[in-house]
Amino acid sequence: MKKILKLGIVGGGPNSWIGNIHRIASRIDGKYIICAGSFSRDAKLSRSFGSTLNIENNRCYSNYKIMADTESKREDGIDVVAIMTPPGSHQEIAEYFIKKNFNVISDKPFAATYEQAKKLYSTITKNKKIVYGLTHNYSAYPMVRMAKKLVSDGKIGNIENVNVEYVQDWSKGNVVTAKNAKKVFRWKIDKKIVGSSAVLNEIGTHAYHLSNYITGLKGSSLFADIKKFHKNINLDSNAQVMINYENGAKGIFWTCISARGGNYGLRIRIFGSKASLEWVQNDPNYLRFNPAKGAVKILEKAFHEADFSSNFARVKPGHPEGYVDAFANIYNEVADRILSNNKKKNYYYPTAYEGLLTARFIHNCIHSSKNKKWVKF
Repeated sequence: MKKILKLGIVGGGPNSWIGNIHRIASRIDGKYIICAGSFSRDAKLSRSFGSTLNIENNRCYSNYKIMADTESKREDGIDVVAIMTPPGSHQEIAEYFIKKNFNVISDKPFAATYEQAKKLYSTITKNKKIVYGLTHNYSAYPMVRMAKKLVSDGKIGNIENVNVEYVQDWSKGNVVTAKNAKKVFRWKIDKKIVGSSAVLNEIGTHAYHLSNYITGLKGSSLFADIKKFHKNINLDSNAQVMINYENGAKGIFWTCISARGGNYGLRIRIFGSKASLEWVQNDPNYLRFNPAKGAVKILEKAFHEADFSSNFARVKPGHPEGYVDAFANIYNEVADRILSNNKKKNYYYPTAYEGLLTARFIHNCIHSSKNKKWVKF
């Protein structure tokens, strides 16, 4: 009989939109069963919410430490913990569970600051018993995986330019002042919770990871300009970064949470010596392939020349597939990694090392913007 992993959850309780996404994603491939959780610091609320997921009252905790301690002593204790709390707590929660040999799936960012990221990465690499996966879900779309393969197969040649952007409007078009900023942005305005930079930790981390994931390029230096939402509101709202890569390629990175009318605009364009690629998250089942000479191709998920992407697709070509499925791909791969004895199999889910690189990028951007100078990676 196929083993089903027992999943515990920290965070993602009542009114958590991302929590619902994680829970749905974990169930799609039938490899997890949710059987424990710490959904709220309020014990009564945690039990109440847990009951809606059919979790026993004695496995609904008000504290993640109590949860880890108790589950580690149970014969039927959890195999994996999924962390979906705000960024400021990712590192400490992950470390506590890792030290008790629990596998971890964490929402991004890897950690709130670079110092936290280095500490967490050290804890993970020292424990060979556990598997750690990071839900940079955009990397798990079938056509993003297809783009990664085209690059690694040399189909676009030597990469020369990378352009990635992720823009939103957190104010939803409303006027934000110092008086109503906390009500509009909630915990994202608190550095202790959101981490070193709101715009970079919350959405910039996705954009930078996506560019690294597809290209595999290493940066050599960067120049960043980070702007606050308003001089009286302590919230980074816009970041523009120029990047020099080790192979000589140039990169332009833009992320913004104050783009009026910005509707989750995540887009990446990669230009090589032979061709270019373009992928847009709002139209995720297609990848635009532009050769330097010849006709433009629109590659469709799991269809003909994009057959490799079928490895990460659940429905046939011609049918939409997207955000939740991308999360599910990560849950699916982490489960396979935990359960498999095949050490040579390639896995595509984001790792702790990728999380560390992204945290270092954000750290360097802040340093560059503050000092108005180029800094090394």
